Amino acid sequence: MPEMKQSKFFLLADTLINNVPMALAVSVMCQGIAILQGQVPQWNWGIYGINALVAYLIACVIGLAIQPPKRAFKLAAKHGAPGSKEFGTWMGIHVNTWYTTILVICMTLLNTEVLPPVKASFIGVIMGILVNYIPVWVLCFVISLLLMKPIEKLAHKLVGDEDVIPSGEGSQE
Repeated sequence: MPEMKQSKFFLLADTLINNVPMALAVSVMCQGIAILQGQVPQWNWGIYGINALVAYLIACVIGLAIQPPKRAFKLAAKHGAPGSKEFGTWMGIHVNTWYTTILVICMTLLNTEVLPPVKASFIGVIMGILVNYIPVWVLCFVISLLLMKPIEKLAHKLVGDEDVIPSGEGSQE
């Protein structure tokens, strides 16, 4: 079975870069949903800034501690060869599900229990998670499709790595 091999420096660079557009986009989407539902009266740059920063930090912890791409690699390899469309789709599904689940739960708790103006009941928190989950998942999946390869190339360039070929079938180790 192939394994995903990457240097620690690449993992760090890729995680730090990749989570910038994700955190910014997720924060815009969630504040937009809250405005459309009448939960907040208008756009609030202060709340957006806090949300973007917290989402970025949480996403970096997910990327560095849990490492969803590494976990997804074996699953994706069962459905297609590394580099194939099937492989990429399964990687994206698995990775986005990890990030979305953790981010939506944490950010909903932050915005309903910590930040003003909303204080929600337990049911309100659950509803917030359910309402935001699918839009955030789709948004993150689309952003990943568009930005994953360019960000990986940039991260490899920054750390002086070559793009690592997975070990297993087709590799020359």
